[in-house]
Amino acid sequence: MSDFNKKKREEEKERLMQEVLKKKRDYNYGSIDQKIELRNEAEKNSKEIEKIEKEVKNTSSLLEKGIEGTTDLLKKADESFLALRKVLNNQQKELNTLSEENGISDKEIEKLQEDIIQEYGLKVEEVQTVKPFDSGTTFNDIFEEVKTRVVVDDKTLKQMTNAFRRPYVMGEEKGRAKNVILISGPNGSGRHETLSAVVRSMYERQLVLSDEVYTVDMSLYQSGAQEQIFLQDLYQDLSGKGSVICFENFEVGFPAFLRMLDSLVVDGKVTLSKRYVLSKGILVENQTGLVKDAVDHLSAEGKYLVFVTTKGTKAVQNAFGADFLYHVLDSITFEKLNAERTEKILAIKEKELADKALDQLKLYVSFDEEARKWISNHYDKENGLDAITEMFKNFYIVLSQEALENSFSYGTEAQITVENGDLIARLPHGSARLIREKNSSEEIEAVNKELDEIVGLDMVKDYIRSLQSHIQMQNLRREQGMKTSDVSKHMIFTGNPGTGKTTIARLISRYMKAIGALSQGQLVEVTRADLVAQYVGQTAPLTMSVIKSAIGGVLFIDEAYSLYRGKDDSFGLECIDTIVKAMEDNRDDLIVILAGYQKEMKGFLESNSGLKSRFPNIIHFPDYTGEELRKIAEIQARSKGYEIAEEALHPLEDYFSAVQEINAAEAGNGRLARNVVEDAILVQSRRLVENPGDKMDELRLSDFNLTVTAEPNRK
Repeated sequence: MSDFNKKKREEEKERLMQEVLKKKRDYNYGSIDQKIELRNEAEKNSKEIEKIEKEVKNTSSLLEKGIEGTTDLLKKADESFLALRKVLNNQQKELNTLSEENGISDKEIEKLQEDIIQEYGLKVEEVQTVKPFDSGTTFNDIFEEVKTRVVVDDKTLKQMTNAFRRPYVMGEEKGRAKNVILISGPNGSGRHETLSAVVRSMYERQLVLSDEVYTVDMSLYQSGAQEQIFLQDLYQDLSGKGSVICFENFEVGFPAFLRMLDSLVVDGKVTLSKRYVLSKGILVENQTGLVKDAVDHLSAEGKYLVFVTTKGTKAVQNAFGADFLYHVLDSITFEKLNAERTEKILAIKEKELADKALDQLKLYVSFDEEARKWISNHYDKENGLDAITEMFKNFYIVLSQEALENSFSYGTEAQITVENGDLIARLPHGSARLIREKNSSEEIEAVNKELDEIVGLDMVKDYIRSLQSHIQMQNLRREQGMKTSDVSKHMIFTGNPGTGKTTIARLISRYMKAIGALSQGQLVEVTRADLVAQYVGQTAPLTMSVIKSAIGGVLFIDEAYSLYRGKDDSFGLECIDTIVKAMEDNRDDLIVILAGYQKEMKGFLESNSGLKSRFPNIIHFPDYTGEELRKIAEIQARSKGYEIAEEALHPLEDYFSAVQEINAAEAGNGRLARNVVEDAILVQSRRLVENPGDKMDELRLSDFNLTVTAEPNRK
């Protein structure tokens, strides 16, 4: 080897040693003594390593002291480790290049690697895993691994992994998101499960700092008054450890907030219209003027922005526009479950249940072929994978209850099979039905009994009972994968006070819960005062808070016509708009009932073009007849432990008829009957004091004041 080549080789070795280890080595150059000046790249890497070492050292010191803010410190430590790994990858490339171009032997390379190990205190196996990053190989491994975790066709899964690989191939643009991804497909098609599996696999390979997928539900932000809440939530996700933010229900999002998301995608940032500062890690509006560390924008840099929809690109176009779509580089469509996918999913769910039951409940669970067919035929096809997951969750809950009530030895057999058309688990002590019904036969029977006891209102009662048949039939169609035809369950009750509107609304809420049409069954009864605020910007949040408390049940708005007081009533109109939108967003788990006088309610329906079409069920509650009020009075008396004497029944009916003819609205209808009975009980108490031998549970004619104080109207 010539002196020149020898000298060149020694120079490269010295340069590499300085770059990798930040210190000079003493090499003999023969007669030449020359300083080697580090390249700019070497200086950059050296400074980067120094910075990383300092951050790691500071983080470790603070963690040892146990100070607050551990989560942020761990995040910094993770970031430092990834950065260090990146630098070491670069150094490995330099070593390989040096070996190829300058003929440095493998022994010399090994010596340099040993020096690196000694310098950084790494284990040999850790250094050996530091190889040049190959995104193709890595994401192919992710593809193969996720295939074992979820059931999705290869084409769709490859699109998903390619979407996350894209920034590693194209490179990242400073100040912008890593990638913008659109995922569409029906509910239960595996969109969320596949997304989570890919992110988890990336995390296991240290490509992201967290396996968490942040979710932003845009339907939760329904007015401009929620801007600060929305920005706080968005800031937390953008500044969080997770690299993936998933936006859902953007189709019904508030326009102003959708524009912010559009800026996040198109421009890479959201410029804030107000001055914000951080207070204990939370973004808050600054009220004190200029501040040093104001937050004036939110950045999408370093994040994957994922938009999930059931409606495809058309929904994105409608919500955001064409420019937004231009920045969506990966659009992935999931198909509805077919028989093949369903079979594979069931096999995975069976194994998961068996493993968990054996580990936690000591039960050895097995499914026979009849059970598999039953599950395949009965899961909710409309909700696909989500329905199957929920079904197996319920299986585990039932088995857990059995384990609580019985003492099982490890490996006790629990065979899942079909018996008399039901899915059951055969256990040593007997069989357990695995399906937890959403409806309650006992509650349905109780509500029907109360309906039977209500006087009159036959049309109302027939309508309520018809809903049960309809819902049962739609559930059967859904199980068979057939299209369903849900009818609007929102109602308008018209009629004078005391005609039973609130009573029926309460029974409807219980009935809908009992038949599985509502998840909770509560009745939230409100008026204008509970929904409309007194100041600008407060009505929509107030209305939404009431609506949220009613989700899963019935929102009953009495005197609903008072919400609209003319075209200049901006607060009332804002309230109505909020209610209409919430009805659409929660149509599967919310029933809204508007109640009021017939004439006034007719005018109210004209105040909003969307009201009339959303309330097709207008039910009129007629005034009670004298006979009906007499029956109500008897029921009221019995409920209080009294009986009305036979001698008082006919006079009581005549009295009610006369009062109703005068003015049923002001008389109070059912409330009139209650008041008459309560007054009679007071009079009877005085009579019993004077005549202690009289029956204590009897209301006589003399106990009632049946004087009509006004002449009836003659028509």
